[in-house]
Amino acid sequence: MKSKITTLVENTVAQSGKRLIGEHGLSFYIETESNKVLFDTGQNLAISNNAQVLGIDLSLIDTVILSHGHYDHSGGLKSLLECNRDFTLYAHPDVFGHKVKGADDNLKYIGIPVEKEYLDEAGIEIKLDRNPTQISAAVMTTGEIPLENDFEGLESDFCIKKDNKVVTDPLNDDQAVILDTDKGLTVLLGCSHRGVINTLNHVVRLTGKKNIHAILGGLHLGKASDSKLGKIIDHLRGFGLEKIGVGHCTGTRAFLALSNEFPNKVFLNTVGNVVRV
Repeated sequence: MKSKITTLVENTVAQSGKRLIGEHGLSFYIETESNKVLFDTGQNLAISNNAQVLGIDLSLIDTVILSHGHYDHSGGLKSLLECNRDFTLYAHPDVFGHKVKGADDNLKYIGIPVEKEYLDEAGIEIKLDRNPTQISAAVMTTGEIPLENDFEGLESDFCIKKDNKVVTDPLNDDQAVILDTDKGLTVLLGCSHRGVINTLNHVVRLTGKKNIHAILGGLHLGKASDSKLGKIIDHLRGFGLEKIGVGHCTGTRAFLALSNEFPNKVFLNTVGNVVRV
Protein backbone atom coordinates (compact mmCIF):
# COMPACT_ATOMS: atom_id res chain seq x y z
CA MET A 1 0.00 0.00 0.00
CA LYS A 2 1.41 3.33 -1.04
CA SER A 3 0.89 6.60 0.84
CA LYS A 4 1.88 10.20 0.19
CA ILE A 5 2.36 12.50 3.18
CA THR A 6 2.47 16.27 2.70
CA THR A 7 3.34 18.57 5.58
CA LEU A 8 0.58 21.15 5.34
CA VAL A 9 1.24 23.13 8.54
CA GLU A 10 4.49 23.35 10.50
CA ASN A 11 6.55 25.93 12.36
CA THR A 12 8.99 26.51 9.53
CA VAL A 13 9.06 27.04 5.77
CA ALA A 14 12.14 26.21 3.73
CA GLN A 15 10.82 26.32 0.16
CA SER A 16 11.63 29.56 -1.60
CA GLY A 17 9.52 31.04 -4.37
CA LYS A 18 6.24 29.84 -2.90
CA ARG A 19 3.70 31.70 -0.78
CA LEU A 20 3.74 29.16 2.03
CA ILE A 21 3.21 30.24 5.63
CA GLY A 22 4.76 28.77 8.76
CA GLU A 23 3.06 28.83 12.15
CA HIS A 24 3.46 27.17 15.52
CA GLY A 25 1.34 24.13 14.73
CA LEU A 26 1.21 20.89 12.80
CA SER A 27 -0.88 19.27 10.10
CA PHE A 28 -0.21 16.35 7.75
CA TYR A 29 -2.22 15.64 4.61
CA ILE A 30 -2.17 11.91 3.91
CA GLU A 31 -3.24 10.34 0.63
CA THR A 32 -3.71 6.57 0.64
CA GLU A 33 -5.31 4.27 -1.92
CA SER A 34 -8.67 4.67 -0.18
CA ASN A 35 -8.57 7.83 1.96
CA LYS A 36 -7.69 11.50 2.06
CA VAL A 37 -6.77 12.11 5.68
CA LEU A 38 -5.85 15.19 7.70
CA PHE A 39 -3.82 14.42 10.80
CA ASP A 40 -4.12 17.57 12.90
CA THR A 41 -5.05 20.96 11.47
CA GLY A 42 -2.59 23.55 12.77
CA GLN A 43 -3.88 26.57 14.68
CA ASN A 44 -5.79 28.08 11.72
CA LEU A 45 -3.39 30.76 10.49
CA ALA A 46 -1.88 28.77 7.62
CA ILE A 47 -3.97 25.77 6.62
CA SER A 48 -6.13 27.37 3.92
CA ASN A 49 -3.28 29.33 2.34
CA ASN A 50 -0.88 26.40 2.31
CA ALA A 51 -3.48 24.00 0.96
CA GLN A 52 -4.16 26.36 -1.95
CA VAL A 53 -0.46 26.87 -2.71
CA LEU A 54 0.25 23.12 -2.54
CA GLY A 55 -2.78 22.20 -4.65
CA ILE A 56 -4.60 20.36 -1.87
CA ASP A 57 -8.40 20.47 -1.99
CA LEU A 58 -9.60 20.51 1.62
CA SER A 59 -13.17 19.81 0.49
CA LEU A 60 -12.13 16.27 -0.53
CA ILE A 61 -10.86 15.24 2.90
CA ASP A 62 -12.92 12.37 4.28
CA THR A 63 -11.10 11.75 7.57
CA VAL A 64 -9.65 14.03 10.26
CA ILE A 65 -7.61 12.63 13.14
CA LEU A 66 -6.57 14.77 16.11
CA SER A 67 -3.38 13.87 17.95
CA HIS A 68 -4.58 15.71 21.07
CA GLY A 69 -6.72 18.64 22.11
CA HIS A 70 -4.33 21.59 21.95
CA TYR A 71 -5.16 24.63 19.80
CA ASP A 72 -2.06 24.37 17.60
CA HIS A 73 -3.22 20.96 16.39
CA SER A 74 -6.95 21.58 16.21
CA GLY A 75 -7.67 25.26 15.48
CA GLY A 76 -7.65 24.69 11.72
CA LEU A 77 -10.98 22.89 12.07
CA LYS A 78 -12.48 26.38 11.69
CA SER A 79 -11.15 26.76 8.15
CA LEU A 80 -11.91 23.18 7.24
CA LEU A 81 -15.55 23.58 8.22
CA GLU A 82 -15.88 26.51 5.83
CA CYS A 83 -15.36 24.21 2.85
CA ASN A 84 -16.03 20.69 4.12
CA ARG A 85 -18.67 19.27 6.44
CA ASP A 86 -18.51 15.74 5.10
CA PHE A 87 -15.67 14.19 7.09
CA THR A 88 -15.40 11.90 10.09
CA LEU A 89 -13.42 13.18 13.09
CA TYR A 90 -11.45 10.64 15.14
CA ALA A 91 -9.99 11.48 18.55
CA HIS A 92 -9.64 10.34 22.16
CA PRO A 93 -12.59 11.03 24.51
CA ASP A 94 -10.50 13.55 26.51
CA VAL A 95 -9.73 15.70 23.48
CA PHE A 96 -12.40 18.33 24.29
CA GLY A 97 -11.21 18.84 27.88
CA HIS A 98 -10.66 22.37 29.24
CA LYS A 99 -6.89 22.47 28.73
CA VAL A 100 -4.85 25.33 30.19
CA LYS A 101 -1.20 26.24 30.65
CA GLY A 102 0.70 28.47 33.08
CA ALA A 103 0.70 29.42 36.75
CA ASP A 104 -2.45 29.47 38.87
CA ASP A 105 -2.80 33.25 38.61
CA ASN A 106 -2.04 33.37 34.89
CA LEU A 107 -3.72 30.45 33.18
CA LYS A 108 -4.13 30.50 29.41
CA TYR A 109 -6.68 28.35 27.60
CA ILE A 110 -4.86 26.15 25.07
CA GLY A 111 -7.63 23.69 24.19
CA ILE A 112 -9.63 23.20 21.00
CA PRO A 113 -11.09 26.56 19.90
CA VAL A 114 -14.06 24.83 18.26
CA GLU A 115 -16.74 23.51 20.62
CA LYS A 116 -17.97 19.96 20.20
CA GLU A 117 -21.55 21.26 20.06
CA TYR A 118 -20.66 23.34 17.00
CA LEU A 119 -19.21 20.28 15.27
CA ASP A 120 -22.34 18.31 16.14
CA GLU A 121 -24.57 21.05 14.73
CA ALA A 122 -22.46 21.11 11.56
CA GLY A 123 -23.26 17.44 11.07
CA ILE A 124 -19.72 16.16 11.60
CA GLU A 125 -19.56 12.51 12.60
CA ILE A 126 -17.33 12.35 15.69
CA LYS A 127 -15.82 9.06 16.82
CA LEU A 128 -14.16 9.24 20.22
CA ASP A 129 -12.29 6.17 21.39
CA ARG A 130 -9.42 5.60 23.80
CA ASN A 131 -8.59 2.35 22.01
CA PRO A 132 -6.72 1.97 18.69
CA THR A 133 -8.99 2.52 15.69
CA GLN A 134 -8.49 0.87 12.31
CA ILE A 135 -9.68 3.54 9.88
CA SER A 136 -8.71 1.74 6.68
CA ALA A 137 -6.32 -1.00 5.59
CA ALA A 138 -3.47 1.52 5.61
CA VAL A 139 -4.41 3.88 8.46
CA MET A 140 -4.71 3.18 12.18
CA THR A 141 -4.63 5.30 15.32
CA THR A 142 -2.61 4.20 18.34
CA GLY A 143 -5.31 5.14 20.81
CA GLU A 144 -4.16 5.89 24.35
CA ILE A 145 -0.42 5.41 24.85
CA PRO A 146 0.77 3.82 28.13
CA LEU A 147 3.36 5.67 30.20
CA GLU A 148 5.87 2.91 30.85
CA ASN A 149 9.49 4.01 30.97
CA ASP A 150 11.24 6.06 33.64
CA PHE A 151 12.52 8.88 31.42
CA GLU A 152 9.42 10.11 29.57
CA GLY A 153 6.92 11.79 31.87
CA LEU A 154 4.30 14.52 32.03
CA GLU A 155 5.05 18.25 32.28
CA SER A 156 3.39 20.06 35.17
CA ASP A 157 2.67 23.27 33.21
CA PHE A 158 0.23 21.44 30.94
CA CYS A 159 -2.96 21.37 32.99
CA ILE A 160 -6.65 20.68 32.73
CA LYS A 161 -9.52 22.34 34.56
CA LYS A 162 -12.04 19.96 36.14
CA ASP A 163 -14.75 20.84 38.66
CA ASN A 164 -13.16 24.30 39.18
CA LYS A 165 -9.85 22.66 40.04
CA VAL A 166 -6.69 22.85 37.94
CA VAL A 167 -4.63 19.65 37.85
CA THR A 168 -1.78 18.33 35.73
CA ASP A 169 -3.14 17.10 32.43
CA PRO A 170 -2.27 13.40 31.97
CA LEU A 171 -2.73 14.02 28.23
CA ASN A 172 -4.38 10.66 27.81
CA ASP A 173 -5.69 12.02 24.51
CA ASP A 174 -2.20 12.09 23.00
CA GLN A 175 -2.10 9.61 20.13
CA ALA A 176 -0.24 8.93 16.89
CA VAL A 177 -1.15 7.60 13.45
CA ILE A 178 0.26 4.37 12.04
CA LEU A 179 0.54 3.96 8.27
CA ASP A 180 1.09 0.45 6.92
CA THR A 181 2.98 0.98 3.66
CA ASP A 182 5.02 -0.87 1.06
CA LYS A 183 8.20 0.36 2.75
CA GLY A 184 7.08 -0.63 6.25
CA LEU A 185 5.43 1.22 9.11
CA THR A 186 5.41 5.00 9.18
CA VAL A 187 4.37 6.70 12.42
CA LEU A 188 3.06 10.27 12.42
CA LEU A 189 3.49 12.10 15.72
CA GLY A 190 1.61 15.16 16.94
CA CYS A 191 3.62 16.28 19.98
CA SER A 192 4.60 12.96 21.56
CA HIS A 193 3.42 14.26 24.94
CA ARG A 194 3.30 10.67 26.20
CA GLY A 195 6.84 10.11 24.93
CA VAL A 196 8.18 9.06 21.55
CA ILE A 197 9.65 5.81 22.90
CA ASN A 198 6.45 4.95 24.77
CA THR A 199 4.62 5.63 21.50
CA LEU A 200 6.86 3.49 19.30
CA ASN A 201 6.87 0.61 21.80
CA HIS A 202 3.07 0.76 21.74
CA VAL A 203 3.10 0.69 17.93
CA VAL A 204 5.31 -2.41 17.93
CA ARG A 205 2.90 -4.20 20.28
CA LEU A 206 -0.14 -3.20 18.25
CA THR A 207 1.28 -4.25 14.89
CA GLY A 208 3.57 -7.10 15.84
CA LYS A 209 6.26 -5.49 13.67
CA LYS A 210 9.55 -4.63 15.36
CA ASN A 211 11.00 -2.32 12.71
CA ILE A 212 9.57 1.09 11.82
CA HIS A 213 10.53 2.64 8.49
CA ALA A 214 9.89 6.31 9.35
CA ILE A 215 8.66 8.72 11.98
CA LEU A 216 7.46 12.25 11.22
CA GLY A 217 6.33 15.02 13.54
CA GLY A 218 6.96 16.57 16.92
CA LEU A 219 9.05 14.86 19.60
CA HIS A 220 8.53 17.46 22.36
CA LEU A 221 12.17 17.54 23.44
CA GLY A 222 12.76 21.28 23.69
CA LYS A 223 13.42 21.07 27.44
CA ALA A 224 14.90 17.56 27.51
CA SER A 225 17.99 17.00 29.65
CA ASP A 226 21.16 15.44 28.23
CA SER A 227 20.30 12.26 30.11
CA LYS A 228 16.81 12.05 28.62
CA LEU A 229 18.07 12.78 25.11
CA GLY A 230 20.70 10.08 25.46
CA LYS A 231 18.16 7.48 26.57
CA ILE A 232 15.77 8.36 23.75
CA ILE A 233 18.55 8.10 21.17
CA ASP A 234 19.64 4.73 22.58
CA HIS A 235 16.09 3.38 22.34
CA LEU A 236 15.49 4.82 18.87
CA ARG A 237 18.35 2.68 17.56
CA GLY A 238 16.29 -0.42 18.23
CA PHE A 239 13.51 0.38 15.76
CA GLY A 240 15.52 0.19 12.53
CA LEU A 241 14.45 3.67 11.44
CA GLU A 242 15.32 4.81 7.91
CA LYS A 243 13.74 8.28 8.05
CA ILE A 244 13.34 10.65 11.00
CA GLY A 245 11.54 13.85 10.02
CA VAL A 246 11.21 16.18 13.00
CA GLY A 247 10.04 19.70 13.76
CA HIS A 248 7.34 21.62 15.62
CA CYS A 249 8.05 20.92 19.33
CA THR A 250 11.22 18.83 18.87
CA GLY A 251 13.66 21.64 19.66
CA THR A 252 16.87 22.67 17.89
CA ARG A 253 19.16 20.98 20.39
CA ALA A 254 17.37 17.66 20.05
CA PHE A 255 17.32 17.97 16.25
CA LEU A 256 21.09 18.44 16.20
CA ALA A 257 21.67 15.54 18.62
CA LEU A 258 19.51 13.24 16.50
CA SER A 259 21.26 14.40 13.31
CA ASN A 260 24.65 13.55 14.81
CA GLU A 261 23.52 10.10 15.90
CA PHE A 262 21.54 9.19 12.77
CA PRO A 263 23.44 10.76 9.84
CA ASN A 264 21.58 10.87 6.52
CA LYS A 265 18.35 9.79 8.21
CA VAL A 266 17.25 12.91 10.11
CA PHE A 267 15.71 15.91 8.37
CA LEU A 268 13.84 19.04 9.40
CA ASN A 269 10.25 18.48 8.30
CA THR A 270 9.10 21.87 7.03
CA VAL A 271 5.92 23.09 5.31
CA GLY A 272 5.54 21.57 1.85
CA ASN A 273 7.75 18.53 2.43
CA VAL A 274 6.45 15.41 0.71
CA VAL A 275 7.27 11.89 1.87
CA ARG A 276 6.21 8.90 -0.21
CA VAL A 277 6.07 5.54 1.54
